[in-house]
Amino acid sequence: MENKPGKINRITGILQKEEINLKAMTIADSGTFGIVKIMTDNNKKAFNVLKKDNFLVSYQDVVVVEIQDRVGAFHYVAKILEDEKINIEDAYGFIIEADKKAVLILKVAEPKKVETLLKKQGYKLIEDF
Repeated sequence: MENKPGKINRITGILQKEEINLKAMTIADSGTFGIVKIMTDNNKKAFNVLKKDNFLVSYQDVVVVEIQDRVGAFHYVAKILEDEKINIEDAYGFIIEADKKAVLILKVAEPKKVETLLKKQGYKLIEDF
């Protein structure tokens, strides 16, 4: 989307009007355009309403995993994936409970494989994020 004042307000307004709860958002500046990544309580509906309102949108499956809020937590996940030759194409995370829990959102080529792998290693996946 164009990197101009009011664009984020337009997105959040559409989501609010459609009663879609915004769960996570990142914004990346790339000069005259910005890339906004969102997760909602209904991603398919969000995709459809934003597309209908002429936003350039894409839908991507991601893996949402709960990790501990401590040093090295992301490293352990990255190591598991590296051992299986799985590339992390994109990732972002945030704390949900200070000093206890964090959420890591991973874009990978094979989300189902990664989900199975992380479950085997004892990680909790967040299905309804």
